[in-house]
Amino acid sequence: MSASSASLDVPFNSAHFEALPSAACVTLYHRSGRAGCGTFSRATMTGRLLDWTSVTSSNNADEASPSTTVPPYVAVIDEKDYTLENVARLQSYASEYLAGDEFGPVDEGGPLRGVLVLAGGSSSGNSSESDNNSRSPEPMTPSGYGTPMSSLTIGSSYAWNVYGDGLAMANMYGLPTVLVTDTDTSSYLRGVATDQSNSIAVSTGESAAQGLNAAVYPSIVSEFNFYMGPGGETTEDGNEVYNSQKCLEWKDTDGKSSPKCAPLGGNSVWATAGTPLSAGYQEGDDKPTILVATSIDSTSMFHTVSPGASNAASNILTLLMAAKLIGSVKDETLDGLNSRITFGFFQGESFGFIGSRRLLVDVMKGFTCTAGNEGVPSVYKRKDEGIARACLHPLRADLTFQNLGAVQGMIAVDQVANLGNSKNMYVHGGESTDGGAGLAGFLSEVLIELSADGDYSAQAASVGNQDDGTTPIPPTPLSSLVQLSSSSTGGVVLTGFDDAFMADSRYHSHLDSASKGQTIDKDAIASAATLVARSAIAGAYQNGDNEIDAETASAYALEALPDAVSSSSGAFSSLYDCLFVDGNCQTFVNAGSVEANNDGVRTGTNLGLGLPLETPPSYYTSIYYSESGQAFVKTSGRYYGSMIEGEEDPDGEVVKNYGDDASDAVLVRPSLLEMSIFGLLNNYLGQGAVTASEDGTSPTLASCSSVNDCASVSYCSATSLSATCASGQCVCGSRSHYHLALDEALSATANDIVGMFSVDENEQHSAMYTEPYWSSSVGCRLYNDAGKDPGIWTASVGFLFSLGCALFVRRLKAEMVKEKVY
Repeated sequence: MSASSASLDVPFNSAHFEALPSAACVTLYHRSGRAGCGTFSRATMTGRLLDWTSVTSSNNADEASPSTTVPPYVAVIDEKDYTLENVARLQSYASEYLAGDEFGPVDEGGPLRGVLVLAGGSSSGNSSESDNNSRSPEPMTPSGYGTPMSSLTIGSSYAWNVYGDGLAMANMYGLPTVLVTDTDTSSYLRGVATDQSNSIAVSTGESAAQGLNAAVYPSIVSEFNFYMGPGGETTEDGNEVYNSQKCLEWKDTDGKSSPKCAPLGGNSVWATAGTPLSAGYQEGDDKPTILVATSIDSTSMFHTVSPGASNAASNILTLLMAAKLIGSVKDETLDGLNSRITFGFFQGESFGFIGSRRLLVDVMKGFTCTAGNEGVPSVYKRKDEGIARACLHPLRADLTFQNLGAVQGMIAVDQVANLGNSKNMYVHGGESTDGGAGLAGFLSEVLIELSADGDYSAQAASVGNQDDGTTPIPPTPLSSLVQLSSSSTGGVVLTGFDDAFMADSRYHSHLDSASKGQTIDKDAIASAATLVARSAIAGAYQNGDNEIDAETASAYALEALPDAVSSSSGAFSSLYDCLFVDGNCQTFVNAGSVEANNDGVRTGTNLGLGLPLETPPSYYTSIYYSESGQAFVKTSGRYYGSMIEGEEDPDGEVVKNYGDDASDAVLVRPSLLEMSIFGLLNNYLGQGAVTASEDGTSPTLASCSSVNDCASVSYCSATSLSATCASGQCVCGSRSHYHLALDEALSATANDIVGMFSVDENEQHSAMYTEPYWSSSVGCRLYNDAGKDPGIWTASVGFLFSLGCALFVRRLKAEMVKEKVY
């Protein structure tokens, strides 16, 4: 039955509501506690649907006695009214009462048993419609003050997100909440809640409690089964008892490790322009690196609905189109530049800059592999083929990052799709990030210089020094670089906002979607991609003594990249559809399938496509486990999250040496988004090594479904690079790499099964976000509760009917005996 015709008022029409199609507000643990929603325990929480305005701080609640009991209820609220202030009003009102047992036993909590957030509708609160449209659930200081990431940002007390209310950081333990995404179902439930609230409307002289106790049956009620782990307890000094470390290190009564949560994370993707880096061990490259970086994740109160149109989606599109533009330059030209251009697509940035910090710590701080930094062949049977190296503990599936040169600067991109109906972009950072001693000031100058003659201009952001002496940087991968380098290395962030996010940015909101009216300026994205690509060329052109001025470097970049990215091109349109409309688009499925096939050829094990991006796309980073990006070691038929040869595993068996079995390999199954970015980067950047045909024209790239189809390609022979298959085309050399995006305080436990993690007690700054493991039975259902009376009446009528039948049969039998017919 369609959602538009579903109704609990019609008999035999409840299937749609047995598992209400919805997106849950879930719990996340972090280093110091928890945030998000969930029930008190594994017991369900049930209440009748009431419009939220009927159970807030009006209706004579102040007259209630603390011992007054009212029937449990579920507040129904429109998505635009779902704010921290209104949730607090609901909780304050409920605290005036005790919960009755009309819908089952209530062991914990008051009468407010949950919240249904409805898609669509208009605001019914005190705020204006435009204000509620602009709401962001993140704090005004995103990734800063009041969050577990405050020590990781530059200018943590600066209010970038002026429309943020901090709901995302609230600990709503005992308040299960779901978003009903279907507008027809939402409309029906809105009507139900209004009708049931009208039936308990307070009359003159009545108290709110009298109203709430009226017309209890029949009622349409909602039942929540959303246990997300324990909470609600604090230590003597006020700290929460339950946090990420506690749930990761949970042990059963027999002392065996049994974690109750998994870290957030996945895989970042990085790739170099120009000739690919050698896979062999080199201990770094003499050529410095300029990182062109962005985040590829987003979030919202309802993680499966995280469209991220103004951040993740537009960020990815900008950087991919910049990579495609740079890929049009021949490798020999790029190799002749003074610095290497490296693209970084970082996963998990919304939860403590997980991806950027992990890669930069490994590159800048020095990575130490237990068994030696040379590592082992990532596929043992191909050890003589120049295969990528891996480290078995701590596990790294690809050690090629060791060969990157020193990072000397970064160009980051954030929120360039919404310019507030202007054509102005802004450059943050610059000299303030490295004290003027590095490349950052120069990068700022070339960004502004290169935009001077375009339809869209870039200008220096107006954010200056704050009272603490710092110049704030928007929460981006640049924050990681500046913080980890102690401000000795810096860079710039190109954004669509000046001193604060745009009023309608809807930062990290489920409403940040093109389908919800979010502003997406395609031409702005194309202009930003062009500007980033040219600025990267200009930055790489600068020499080691910084002797080249911005004007000269910009002129060189314009000559190298005379053409601009067009928002009407086929590549742009295809990627736009994938990133904003259909995350499981054919472009991504094809790119991901090729990478799965390539890995199958390389390792002998095809793990298939990773987690889908969904339709419409949702950019929540997910948990870090084998099905969504955690690398693992396959050795002698066993699987480990990390391993040290010769030591014992938890079962007491000695771990065999890697390579004892020829099929030993390090395997990883990234998400579809990560696999697609990997393949597209290889495709775009691999075309710079393609040799022209004899007549001087560019050859037609051969089609392929895996690297095996590229064995006979001839246009890579002049470069001595092996052809690889990327996004369905044979290109020259592989330039893309995965790097784990896992909180820097965590590592896979040595010699244990996949999904077990150890906490580094020496790392005290990371956010350490985790998500509890869910029960397979979680969900929300609705049903019509008529109360006990109809059952009692039905039973009574049935009893009387049965008694009457018995008496009739007895009399009939007596008559039949009398007439001698029985």
